[in-house]
Amino acid sequence: MDMLKKVHEANLKILLEVDRICRKHNIKYLMDSGTLIGAVRHKGFIPWDDDVDIAFVRGDYERFLEVAKDELAEGIELVRPVDIGGGKAFFDFTPKLVYTKSRKHFEDEESNYYDNIPNKVCVDLFVIDKISENAFWRKLHILKMYVIYGMAMGHRYKLDYAKYKGLQKLQVMTLATLGKLFSLKTIYRIEKKAATHYNRKNSSLCYYSNYEPGYGHVIIPLEGVVKTVDYDFEGYKLMGPDNYDGVLKLIYGDYMTPPPEDKRIPKHGECDEAKGFYVEV
Repeated sequence: MDMLKKVHEANLKILLEVDRICRKHNIKYLMDSGTLIGAVRHKGFIPWDDDVDIAFVRGDYERFLEVAKDELAEGIELVRPVDIGGGKAFFDFTPKLVYTKSRKHFEDEESNYYDNIPNKVCVDLFVIDKISENAFWRKLHILKMYVIYGMAMGHRYKLDYAKYKGLQKLQVMTLATLGKLFSLKTIYRIEKKAATHYNRKNSSLCYYSNYEPGYGHVIIPLEGVVKTVDYDFEGYKLMGPDNYDGVLKLIYGDYMTPPPEDKRIPKHGECDEAKGFYVEV
C-alpha cells in the first residue's frame, strides 16, 4: 500500500476517535487548516497532505483532555506537552494524538529526547482563546506569546541558531537563555495564564493561542468558530466551523484553487521507507 495512503488511514482512525468521544460527551471540535480545506474541496483528505489539524475553543479543549486519556482506542495516545521528557523537554505547546504504530524516520538521540513523539504520525490539537479587539493590546499580547515561546525553546534538545539572522538571532538566543533559568513547568503555567487572559472579557475576536511563532497567531472572528456543522469527510460526517468560507478566506485567500503540481507534496514526513518510515494500519 502507498505510504501516504497509510498515513491517511491512520489519521482517519484518529479523527473518528475524536468524533466518537466528542459526540458522546457533547464536546465541539473543529476540523482546521488543511483538513478543513480537504473537507470542503475534496470531501476528504487533500490527496498530497500528510497531517490533520483539529481545533477546540478553550472550554471544549479542556473537557476533551479530561476524558480522552481514558477513552481513546488502543494504538492512539494523547500526549500533552508537559508529558514529553518527563516535563523537561520542550517541543511545542500543542498536545498531540499519537498513532503509536508509526515512525517517520529511524530513531536517533534527538527524537529520543522527545520520547520519539514528534517522530510518529500525530494529529495536533489547537486551542482557540479570545483576544483583545484593540489593535495595540492585541499586538502586545501576541508579542508576549512569542516571548514565552522563545523562553520555552531554551528547553529544546538543541537550537540551530544558523536558521536566524541579525536581530532575530539575538532575540532567540536571549529568550532561550532566559528560559533556562525557569523550569519548564513554570513556563507552561505562564503560557496558559497568558493564553487565557482575555477569555473572561467581552471580545468578538479569537486566536489560535498554541500555534508556534513560525505560523503566526491567526486572528479570526469568534462567531466563525462557536457553531459547528457536519461535513462529508472520507464517507463520514465530521465537525467543522459553520462559517468555513469566512475562516478559510481569512487564512488562505483563494483556498479552492489547488497549488501548482510541484507544490503538491507532503509537508511533515518524507514517506521514505529507506529512512525508516512506516505506518501499520
